[in-house]
Amino acid sequence: MAEPEVRGDDVVVTLGGVGVVAVLVALGAQRGFWVSNLHNAVLAVTFTLAGALTLTKRPGHAEARRLVAVGVASAVLYLGRQVGLASTDRADAWWGWLGVWPTAVIIGLATWVVLGFPEGRPLSPTWRRLALGAGGLALVSAALSALYPVEYGDAAVGTPFPFSLPGREVAQRVWDVLGPGTYLLLQGLWIVGLVARWRASDSAVRRQLTLLLGTVAAATVLLLVGLAVDGTPTPGLIALGAVPVVAGWLLDRMSLAHVVEIEQAAGRVPELSPRENDVLELMAQGLSNAAIADRLCLSVKTVEPAISSIFRKLGLNEEPASNRRVLAVVQYWSRPGVRRVD
Repeated sequence: MAEPEVRGDDVVVTLGGVGVVAVLVALGAQRGFWVSNLHNAVLAVTFTLAGALTLTKRPGHAEARRLVAVGVASAVLYLGRQVGLASTDRADAWWGWLGVWPTAVIIGLATWVVLGFPEGRPLSPTWRRLALGAGGLALVSAALSALYPVEYGDAAVGTPFPFSLPGREVAQRVWDVLGPGTYLLLQGLWIVGLVARWRASDSAVRRQLTLLLGTVAAATVLLLVGLAVDGTPTPGLIALGAVPVVAGWLLDRMSLAHVVEIEQAAGRVPELSPRENDVLELMAQGLSNAAIADRLCLSVKTVEPAISSIFRKLGLNEEPASNRRVLAVVQYWSRPGVRRVD
């Protein structure tokens, strides 16, 4: 099977993301230890590593890059919160500020990750509009929290707010209605979105999504139980660290080449030749026929018959197809009872 080519921008995202998160988490840890902020360190590490490892196997994958983005944002929040918890000095005011308002940004980014899983795009135009609406709510919440100290009480930071704007009391009243409700709404949307994706998928993809859905649901239950019993969401927030780990693992398992290998081992897919497997793997990466030919040092006239043979063996009409069509092929032949032409 052809090895995925490492892209220069993926190297920057991977090494840069891992390096930045490692430095920020290490600097934050030097400030002390607070259980209430532990989840931000856990999320920073797990999201970043899950995204970085996925990029090494699936170059250019949008979901993997978003995982890294959530990890970096969580690391910034962690360090800022650590400074804010350890200090009351005005010189540290901006660091404490960074330890509060990015929470809404992180939840908004995580919502995009969940609603776009696993292809990197929402399930339908309707879900895209919902995702955009969720992002808008997150940005409004983040802006309100960045301009006014509406979350400082919940974050328990000791540093003063770095600036003062008129309308603080009005902003606090708006936040009391908008802020917590937005966070709960977005996290509830994660479960609803995964259920919708599960219902629209075939049995092969459903098996994978069930694990992610169960992980998100378990973390949500822990969060709600923690709030109800001890008045703290910390257990559920720490448990959310399992979500990117599971998501990254599933992104690898749901790659086209891996599914083909599983289905072939189970005797549900006609045997493909080594060259056809190489071509199929590169199609799964979104490469055009010309790019596949260049990668395998073949002519386009050699690649095209291989693609036609793949579709013939899978029982589909011979016609040009995009990566999206190839993924549809996987769903097609993974359904029980589908007749294939050898």
